[in-house]
Amino acid sequence: MSRHHLLTVAILVTQLTPAFAQDFEITPFIGWRTSSSLEEVNTGATIDLDETSSFGIILSMKKDKDQDVNYDLLFSRQNTELQSSTTSNTESLRFDYYQIGGTVFYPQDKVHPFVTGGLGATHISPANDNYSSETKFSLSVGGGVKIPFSQNVGLRLEARGYGTVADSGGTILCSGGCVAKFTGSLFMQFEASAGLSIAF
Repeated sequence: MSRHHLLTVAILVTQLTPAFAQDFEITPFIGWRTSSSLEEVNTGATIDLDETSSFGIILSMKKDKDQDVNYDLLFSRQNTELQSSTTSNTESLRFDYYQIGGTVFYPQDKVHPFVTGGLGATHISPANDNYSSETKFSLSVGGGVKIPFSQNVGLRLEARGYGTVADSGGTILCSGGCVAKFTGSLFMQFEASAGLSIAF
């Protein structure tokens, strides 16, 4: 390719990049998640889930170039263990959230506060293959700030609450009998996260 053609391509890329810079965004993140308690099916004893790290990704598409509203696809994963207050036995669980939602930004001079939310599904997977997995409807709501480093890159700091809809007394970790049950109709988890947002 000649220098003339290279220069032409470079000029086109330079001109087109700003036009699409705010259309799409990808935000890989890491976080820390805590959970409400479960109950042991046989004894009613409290079962606590360990607070552990989480990770995920948010894929965003801007609703309108002149508005600070994004449509989002979110995936978030946590590996944790549950511990009954009456035994020394532990079981490992994985919580995966798949949600469709949106984010509304309120840009200020140096930071962009936002509120966010989503609807989707929670997939609960025991590490022990003898137990069955569960998939339940879930929703989330949160907020935070985005700190721009440049037109295309920024730091996203967020706190989000996840609510998984469950029948009160509904069970998980089942194989013939069940180990744990939900204490109410909404199982809650809370996550604080930090991610690098890259727009393109």
